[in-house]
Amino acid sequence: MERQNSVYVRMLEDVLKKKEHLLRDILERTREQEALLKQEELDQERFHEILEEKGRWIEALNEMDEGFDTLFAKVESEIRSHKDQYKENIQRMQKSIVIVSEYGMKIQALENQNSERLKAYLSAERKKIREYMNSQTASRYYRNMTNTHIPEQSFYFNQKK
Repeated sequence: MERQNSVYVRMLEDVLKKKEHLLRDILERTREQEALLKQEELDQERFHEILEEKGRWIEALNEMDEGFDTLFAKVESEIRSHKDQYKENIQRMQKSIVIVSEYGMKIQALENQNSERLKAYLSAERKKIREYMNSQTASRYYRNMTNTHIPEQSFYFNQKK
């Protein structure tokens, strides 16, 4: 049983390392989104690709979290009762947890900034659409009015002349 528990502990470490790598990749993609949002013209296709990619990675992270929790529940009592035996493993896991937490905070801060940038972009795009629609409506109105007004049929034209 002890050997099996040590395998589980190493698996916990592996899961944390994989989370580190995934979160680093998510942070890089979030930075790429930031760069796209700072450009004058947003590359919507690339922005959407990044969203899909990050969505898949977040699903993988959620699965890892579930697996980690299940695994930890199996070995928690063993680790707590034999802390000396797992001291190095615990230290490595603590370091990984700190790194994972730092990545999480950086991602969250950057996501909040990107969200505000995206809201501003969408607001500007809606304004452009409204202005375009208003100008098109006005243009059609003036075109229709100039085509319907024929001087010989004017309402104010005096025919007794």
